[in-house]
Amino acid sequence: MMTEASAPAMPVAEGPVQVQTPFGNFTPDAKSLVSFPEGLPGFEQCRHFVVVTSLALNPLQCLHAVDGPRASFLAIDPRRVLPRYRCALAARDAARLQVRDSHALLWLALLAVQGEQITANLRAPVVINPERMVGFQVMPVNTLYPLRHPLSGF
Repeated sequence: MMTEASAPAMPVAEGPVQVQTPFGNFTPDAKSLVSFPEGLPGFEQCRHFVVVTSLALNPLQCLHAVDGPRASFLAIDPRRVLPRYRCALAARDAARLQVRDSHALLWLALLAVQGEQITANLRAPVVINPERMVGFQVMPVNTLYPLRHPLSGF
């Protein structure tokens, strides 16, 4: 996770926003903004994000805030970490995401880098409904997945 807490808020409603990420600068289209009505834990002021992908990052992605304090999270599809990862939503989370087809959801495990070790949060993934462009960090019911699953090969 990369943050810059002292940075000024970047309003979304005032037109195009120039997004500066560690992977380059760009101006996202308004249709590419994902709304997080509750923000993310610890970053509740960040309500709009873009998912940055590139060949250089593959298989990683970057979830980058465009409002509130600058926040950027490295993420990966949890099935890339554990091929048998079970992507299942509780009824309450499906309702919040306004899901019609759960197969179309984008699941992201947020990564933490501490020195040489990289871990993935498989217990509380970020789930995005690309049809509605809304997302939440969810805690699946009765999950046995670890909060810090070590990654190798990165």
